[in-house]
Amino acid sequence: WVVVIVLPRKDGTGEVNVTVRGMMPDGLELRPKVKLVEGRWFTPGQREVVVSESIHKRFSHANVGDTLAFGKGPWQVVGVFDAGGSAYDSEIWGDVNQMATDFDRQGGFSSAYLRATDPVSADALKHRVSDDQRLKLEGLLETEYYAKQTSSGAPIRIIGWIVAVIMAIGSSFAAMNTMYAAVAYRGREIATLRVIGFSKPSILTSFVLESLLLSLLGALVGIVLMLPFNGMTTGTSNAVTFSEIVFSLRMTLPVVVTAVGFALIMGLFGGIAPAWHAARRDIIAALRD
Repeated sequence: WVVVIVLPRKDGTGEVNVTVRGMMPDGLELRPKVKLVEGRWFTPGQREVVVSESIHKRFSHANVGDTLAFGKGPWQVVGVFDAGGSAYDSEIWGDVNQMATDFDRQGGFSSAYLRATDPVSADALKHRVSDDQRLKLEGLLETEYYAKQTSSGAPIRIIGWIVAVIMAIGSSFAAMNTMYAAVAYRGREIATLRVIGFSKPSILTSFVLESLLLSLLGALVGIVLMLPFNGMTTGTSNAVTFSEIVFSLRMTLPVVVTAVGFALIMGLFGGIAPAWHAARRDIIAALRD
């Protein structure tokens, strides 16, 4: 089962709610992606806990050998684990029976975690749990469970995309303005290229490529400026449990590819109209200008 306690941050910015999970020793075997990075796992029946690496870095009294005070007394921190960026990275684990005694929750559990052998078995197990009226439980896949908990973050994602689209439109118009200025400034150069034999499509292509290269350069500069923030750990509040969820800002290859692709699309939309204008300019008028 799960309970929420209050811990002070290391940076002195206040106290926040942190999730504490009581589990049986078998619970560790059901989570093979979780690895111990320091110390040891808690001993069943003892007032011992292991903390996630994120909790260890962000909160006071979370080092191996320290003591956390919650429930009916002190708990010794005996280990630090890495949950690989999953939701468990925001939790503290201890023996379920000892915690149940501390929080007067004997005889009940918040959830039961079962691991199926394959996706088909998992789906069948989910329906069996939900359909059994004796259990009065809701069966959920782990992905569904966490998707349900994070559904409150959907408005934030929508607002983020709206802001990104608005900024993209503004950037496209800025790129268009820059390219129109370049076309106006290089009128004679464009006309000279036409006179010596360059076709309209080649002129159009050259200006589109120039716009794309400028956009690519802007994307690379933005990526370089974001590198100092790569790996930075921060947290937000879980709207369901009101506890802090710790997460890291990571600049992965898909993120970089998406950023570059987004920039190239903005460059294309911002450069196509000026390039079309440059290719269609009258040669005589351009030479006179």
